Amino acid sequence: MEHMECDVLVAGSGAGGLSAAIVMAKAGLDVLVVEKADLFGGTTALSGGVLWIPGNRWDPQKGEEARVMARRYLNAEAGETLDSESVEQFLKNAPHMVEWFERETCVRFVPTQYPDYHPDQPGGAVVGRSILAQPFDIRALGDDMARLRPPLKTITFMGMMFNSSNADLKHFFNATRSLRSFTYVVRRLVAHLWDLLRYRRAVQSTSGNALAARLARAALDAGVPIWTSAPIKHLLVQAGSVVGAGIEREGTVVRVNASRPLKKCLSNAPGSRISKKRVAQTLLRNEGDGHFGLFAGRFARFGHT
Repeated sequence: MEHMECDVLVAGSGAGGLSAAIVMAKAGLDVLVVEKADLFGGTTALSGGVLWIPGNRWDPQKGEEARVMARRYLNAEAGETLDSESVEQFLKNAPHMVEWFERETCVRFVPTQYPDYHPDQPGGAVVGRSILAQPFDIRALGDDMARLRPPLKTITFMGMMFNSSNADLKHFFNATRSLRSFTYVVRRLVAHLWDLLRYRRAVQSTSGNALAARLARAALDAGVPIWTSAPIKHLLVQAGSVVGAGIEREGTVVRVNASRPLKKCLSNAPGSRISKKRVAQTLLRNEGDGHFGLFAGRFARFGHT
């Protein structure tokens, strides 16, 4: 059995896993991302990719005002199930997270016109809190472009993705009524068809696909390898802590030891109090896109200064 060492092992290459990997690599740790599918990006690459960030730099409400109104909205939405401690940490740090990624990586965001789901609730907002990854030319991934998970066919036109943060779709709907829109649509279609001929896929990504692509580029820039077709076959447990895993890669199992015990797990998973046994069971039997990541190693915290 092959053997390798790293500081942190991240299972899953969606937004949660890649974000964690980038932060820890920027903190000076040796990080490895493993993905069981043959493509990276997870469900993030298939999603709308909208981030709900009260107090972001495009939000009309700033600072304490933004936090007060968002807290009121979350109270109205969640009621007695609200986790107040998590909410406070989120409201305090989410805008700084966006600023950090834009300052330290190639990840960029743009505002949207999306309202809150229930803007009429107390504290609800009609616009300002939701942001998207800026559209991204996936040719910047180089040879790794072929490993990026494509978007859902049902939300594309011949594989072409649409930018919901601007007037992209509006031009398509108005193509028969406006010369400007008709010209815009023709240019978009010609460019897209040329991309299909050259690359056999769309290269202008938007929404969740752009977020996954930008995070992957940032991870690779930070020196983080992303192994695809690399499912976890078993976990390495020492003194009750997960210290690594056996990873299947190219027909052999590689023993990957992370130098620190399990500190943080289950990004985006439902439920906040889950035992290590359940983590292991979920990880090892997961056959689909489970929307979670496992971080074996030290979880690096970062400030916004």
